[in-house]
Amino acid sequence: MEERTASATAALDIMRKWEWRRCDPDGVPFHPGKDLNWVTNRLAMEGVRRPQDAILTLLCEGALIARGDHRWRKYQDFAHFQSEAQCDPIKPLHWQRLAASIQKAKCGPGWGSAMETTLQLPELEVSDCPAHEWEYGSCRFNYAEVTDKLAPWDDDYLEEWFSAWDIDVWPSDLEPMIWDDEPEVAAPPSMTNANKGGRPPAADWELAALEIAGRYYRGDFKPKTIADVGRALTSWLGDQDLHPSDSVVRIHAKRIFDAFQAWEQD
Repeated sequence: MEERTASATAALDIMRKWEWRRCDPDGVPFHPGKDLNWVTNRLAMEGVRRPQDAILTLLCEGALIARGDHRWRKYQDFAHFQSEAQCDPIKPLHWQRLAASIQKAKCGPGWGSAMETTLQLPELEVSDCPAHEWEYGSCRFNYAEVTDKLAPWDDDYLEEWFSAWDIDVWPSDLEPMIWDDEPEVAAPPSMTNANKGGRPPAADWELAALEIAGRYYRGDFKPKTIADVGRALTSWLGDQDLHPSDSVVRIHAKRIFDAFQAWEQD
C-alpha cells in the first residue's frame, strides 16, 4: 500500500474536528458513522482535493472505520464460499483490494487514464463483472478478481467477488472517546446493589427479545427480513412509550432475526 498522501492526512485532521458521538433518546451510545457520500462532499467543501482518494487511503490503512451491508462470494480449491451481513464492519482488506484494482486499471498519467475491465466468473455465475466500482456518491463499492491464464479445474484457480453498500465511516482513533459516554464512578461501599456498568438503558431489550421470540414460537410471527423484526420491536416498545432510534432497534432486530434463522436450520 502506498504511503499516506498529504491530502489524506489533511482529511483525517478535518474529520477529527467534527462531532461524532451519537446517542439514542434513551442516552445509549451507538456507532457514530456518517454517510460516505456526506463525508466526501463535506471534505470537498472544506478544501480537500479528490476527497474520495483520501478517504480510500484512510480506509485501506484502518485510520477510518467503515460499516455497511455486504455480499461476498468465493470459489477456491474446488469449493464455494459465501457470506452476507447487514450493518457489519468492512475490514481494511476489502478496501485494499479495491484500491489495488483501481491502481491496476490505470494506464497512464491523469485522472481519465483508467481502463474499464470486465471479468468472467463462471463458477460464481457472474458474467461481464466490472473489476471494480468505487461509487462513493452512492455509498457503495465492489470488486472482483479471477486468476489469469488458469482454468477452473486448476489447483490455484480463484474467483472472488465482494459488494458493499449503505456505508458509514468514522475515525478509528476517536473510538474510545465516542463510546466513553460517562466516566465510571466507583460505588459507595454501603450500596451493595449499585449498577457498576453505569446508567441502564430505559428499554429492556432482553424482555423485548423474549416477547418477539414468544410470538415466533407460538407461530404468531414469521418474519422474512430484519426489517420485519425491527417493526415488531418498535411497535412493542412504542406501546410502553419507549422510542429508541432506528439504528439501535436494527442492532437488536438483527440478533433476533439471526437466532430465528439458526432455529430454522436446526
